[in-house]
Amino acid sequence: MSNPFILQVIPSGHSFANRILEIKELTSHAINGVNVVLFSPRRYGKTSLAQQIQADLKKKGFYTIYVDFFLTTSVDDVAGRIAKSVYSVLHKHESLLDKGSRLLKVFKTFRPVLKPSFPEGVTVSVEPVSGGMSGIDLLDKVLGELGQFIDEESVEVHIVFDEFQEITEVKEPRIEGILRKHIQNHQASYFFVGSRRRILLNIFSQRNRPFYQSAIMYSLKPLPREEVVLFLIQQFKSSGKICPMKIAEAISERTFQYPYYVQCLAYNVFEVAGKTVFMKDVDVGFEKMVASERYGYESTVQGLTVSQIAFLKALALDPNQKVHTSQFMSRHKLTIGGIQSSQKKLVHLDLIEKKDGVWQIVDPIFGIWLARYR
Repeated sequence: MSNPFILQVIPSGHSFANRILEIKELTSHAINGVNVVLFSPRRYGKTSLAQQIQADLKKKGFYTIYVDFFLTTSVDDVAGRIAKSVYSVLHKHESLLDKGSRLLKVFKTFRPVLKPSFPEGVTVSVEPVSGGMSGIDLLDKVLGELGQFIDEESVEVHIVFDEFQEITEVKEPRIEGILRKHIQNHQASYFFVGSRRRILLNIFSQRNRPFYQSAIMYSLKPLPREEVVLFLIQQFKSSGKICPMKIAEAISERTFQYPYYVQCLAYNVFEVAGKTVFMKDVDVGFEKMVASERYGYESTVQGLTVSQIAFLKALALDPNQKVHTSQFMSRHKLTIGGIQSSQKKLVHLDLIEKKDGVWQIVDPIFGIWLARYR
């Protein structure tokens, strides 16, 4: 019996834990040609959701383009990634003869490089046609060519820019303006996806920035408790194991309906459980999950200052408290200045957020790990 739970991006067509409403609404926005900012904490399944929507749109005849800006290093890199994604889509839709004759008349800035690859068959990369153009001029040209292609095609186009906030790391002040200049004229729907929420939201909410109020803001929420429970019971059953409702409820509660952790805890529980799942399996699975996540958590705190770590630990040990009270600061040996400087950095990294008037750690399992390691 294979484990039915997935720890990576969920392939299109695989069972989702709910998101029925989100898929319906986001698909409708795409069909209507509306641009959307899709945001949530990390590991909420944004990429899986966006790719599922694109798979559904593809069945409706759309050309779907997916560009990942994670760890982008320069404006040239941004331009190259867009060109590569376009050529990857065209490679799947048209014959090599057509690409060589018609499309290369439109896309002149980069040329496609096709290489044999296993198991994909052929992988697509790109290289600049001329070394005389770079930076903003290169991006401007590529986006213009993309717009020309969209105008000349008879099909509808949907484009996902994943981890879109990473363009701010390039440190080129004109990049947002160039992107906005072209995107507002493209007859296509764009999804701007990201997990560093404050940076992403600032791009679209600050009046002095080009993308100000240019897209619908769409926040992913935790999964509904009832839907998580039904999903877990069905997934265990599909692979030959019985998960009683109270056990599914326990998995849901232990993970706070956090999409990645629902899958991760259920995966570990499935591995240790017999034919029927018991509460002891949930306990063992939870410890295995925390142990496996430890390395990522350690990497996160290694990049923080002592005062930032101290504030995170205080939030983990003493959640739902007013952090500026003398009792809280005295109990955790913090100062107002230290808290204020830590808040700014930790919000920037999307490690903490303010909800219902109190500061809390975004990732609840990270908080549990922090509370254990004083």
